[in-house]
Amino acid sequence: MEPKTTKRPYVFLPWILTFVLLGALTVFGYYRGSYNPFETELMKVDLLSTMRIHLLEAIEAEKNAVMAITDEASESFALQARKAADDVENSRKELESIIQQEKRPRETEMLNDFNICWSQFRKVDETILDLATQNTNLKAQKISATQGAQEMEHFEQSLNRIIHRNTNNLCNDAVMLSYEALTAGLKILALHKPHIEEANDQEMDKIEQSIKSYDESARKALGSLCGIVDPSGSEDLNNAEAAYEQFMNLTGEVLRLSRMNTNIKSAELSLGRKSLISSQCQEILATFQETVQAPRSKATR
Repeated sequence: MEPKTTKRPYVFLPWILTFVLLGALTVFGYYRGSYNPFETELMKVDLLSTMRIHLLEAIEAEKNAVMAITDEASESFALQARKAADDVENSRKELESIIQQEKRPRETEMLNDFNICWSQFRKVDETILDLATQNTNLKAQKISATQGAQEMEHFEQSLNRIIHRNTNNLCNDAVMLSYEALTAGLKILALHKPHIEEANDQEMDKIEQSIKSYDESARKALGSLCGIVDPSGSEDLNNAEAAYEQFMNLTGEVLRLSRMNTNIKSAELSLGRKSLISSQCQEILATFQETVQAPRSKATR
């Protein structure tokens, strides 16, 4: 029977040393952070670069949302703008976490400057996107150019038939009143466009006052026609009155949407206050990136 052999402790020494070393590295890595200074600088530069790219994307998408001519396009660009802004915010949070850990005064100061600018950017941006996607001026223009113009055409056709029945006497009251009603209606249609394009409330008041005056003239003329049109023209007169009534209902909707002025307001904000804030945020990020890169540039010389 062979003697039983015993394993000496030194046989396990390499394994013990390995585990101790790994444990020490883990603990050391936990307390010193996951990255060395060079890696941290690279991360900050990358985050700042990413923020600048997404900021430009957000600005461009917002401008496209403002300029879009359909609800679908406005909403699509607004979605892109919000997505790009969220990407900036995600990178900003990562950057903030690193800077708070490092506690470098200059970088902390620059981050605070950007945070203030970024907060203003997001508030104005959301206001613009909300206005742009409502598209009230474009909707008013579409109603005027399609349904409004169509009802005015029906109105004109009905009155023209009345006029043609009385062509033997150009001074006939039916002819004069028909032309009076038609002229007033066409002038109202022509005032849709300047009202839609007007940004000043006082100027819109003046346009609406003119519309009211022309409406009164048209209704007065139509009312007078009722007493003189012969039975053969009564159907045309009824059609004219129905078309005019529908036209004025559409005019009311055009004026309501136009008064909201969401497209004009969003464009003014985008070209004005938003443009200044965007430039400031971009400038801060550019300077921030240069500041972070400066120590590394010196070290490589």
